[in-house]
Amino acid sequence: MRNLNPVIPVPALIIVFIIALLVMVFIWIRSRESRIKSTFALVRGIAIAALAFVIVSRPMREEHGADVQLSNLDVLFVLDTTLSMWANDGPSGTRFKTATSDITEIMEGLSGANFGLISFQNKAVVLAPFTQDEDTVLGLLKTIQTPDRYYMKGSSMDTPYYDLENMLISSDRKENRQTIIFFLSDGEVTGSGEMPYNYETLGSLVDGGAVLGYGTEKGGTMKDEYGDVYNTRTYEKAVSCIDEDNLREIADGLGVEYIHRQKSTLLTPLITEIKAGSSTITERRYDYITYHDTYFKYVPYLAGLLLLELAIRIRETVKVREKNGKKAGKKQ
Repeated sequence: MRNLNPVIPVPALIIVFIIALLVMVFIWIRSRESRIKSTFALVRGIAIAALAFVIVSRPMREEHGADVQLSNLDVLFVLDTTLSMWANDGPSGTRFKTATSDITEIMEGLSGANFGLISFQNKAVVLAPFTQDEDTVLGLLKTIQTPDRYYMKGSSMDTPYYDLENMLISSDRKENRQTIIFFLSDGEVTGSGEMPYNYETLGSLVDGGAVLGYGTEKGGTMKDEYGDVYNTRTYEKAVSCIDEDNLREIADGLGVEYIHRQKSTLLTPLITEIKAGSSTITERRYDYITYHDTYFKYVPYLAGLLLLELAIRIRETVKVREKNGKKAGKKQ
């Protein structure tokens, strides 16, 4: 039933067809007309019912491959998933919650682009190479869990450098593509405190985007699966603060703007600007499966049978009237 798109559920169609068939057979058995004539009427009725069944079932022809209109954008998200991103000083809850909401908003605004996703904690992970399957990327975001405080070994802003470089190079090799990057982080470094890799070396591979910063100078406390996170030296609740200097350095290196994400800041102007600078390209996608209606092929046959049935009924009605007219004339 994969290539059917019925107007009503197939089981209901089958029940209706069986009932119609039983009624027609019953009429045929009880008919007082000649067996040839009644059988011919039965065959016509079954043919009409069968064609109606097929048409209402809406058979579809499956076709692999299609020309689709796509955006020429490769949009790459680099998402900080270190424990500090679960600090509670984000514009709408935790920093991480705000960041994932921003990714969703950007994807909706740039729908039709290719999207990629890198996350980083102690190490970077390419969660999604560039893909047009937006649901997959959004689904991967939902799988990211709060980090375990006992697993964390400090964080550094250079952790995603190599994976970021590889994905930018892969996008740059494509013809007529624009590479957009969104680096989402609070900029806090709790590891070596150094940023040994210069993001400026990647600037020539980037056509636009932004570094989005989360958190406040005052900072926020964090929770993981064990509860509140405490400073091991002071035994007070640990406080994480945004480091905008690190974020601005990354933005300058990549050649994009830095945006501190607060309630008063909007992503709409940036999304609109990126969208305005993009173009539409036509690609042949062989992984696309399209379905085309074929029920209309059966409509002429059904129409022909219905016209034949109408002509037979009209002819029989005329004969009955003529016969009744002759009887009436004889009585007079």
